[in-house]
Parts: sequence; C-alpha cells; structure tokens
Amino acid sequence: MKCESKQVVHELYNSLDQSDMEDIKEVLLKVYKKLEDSKENVPLINRLVNFIYFTAFNQKLHFNEEQESMIRKLSEIGQTAGLNGVYRSSYGDKTQF
Repeated sequence: MKCESKQVVHELYNSLDQSDMEDIKEVLLKVYKKLEDSKENVPLINRLVNFIYFTAFNQKLHFNEEQESMIRKLSEIGQTAGLNGVYRSSYGDKTQF
C-alpha cells in the first residue's frame, strides 16, 4: 500500500504541475517525502485527502476526471485510518504535514 499511495501522490503532483494550485502542490510534495520515512502512512494520506477537498472547496478549485480518480484512490487508502486519522487538526492547515 505504501508504494501505491506514493505513486498516486507523485502522479497527482505531476498532473497539477501546470495548475495554480500551489498550496495543494506544496502539501503533495511534503507528503511524498514523508512517505519514504513514515511507517504510519495511512493517517497521513487521510489528512492529505481532507486537506485537498477542504482547500478545493474554499478556493473553488476544480479537478479534471483523471485528478478526481487519483484523489479517490488516495481516499480509499486513507479510509482505513479510522477516527485517528485527523487528530483534531484543522483541515486547511499546511503545517500538519
């Protein structure tokens, strides 16, 4: 699962490379680097997906069909984190990564 999530994060970052979604790209890069070191990557992916949806909603961003598919894959991976995935952090805070 670690390799799959790392690959999807990488593909999503590359897909957003030419867009103006700087906050999301910055967080994707941080998460990609942490996936190397982290043993507990499922809560990290869960927080990432929450951040992406929260930021997209607040900034009125739109994703294409391919990007939505990648975000859904990450969401499926993050769903196994359960209630401990968020740790009561603010969804829109980049410092949680």
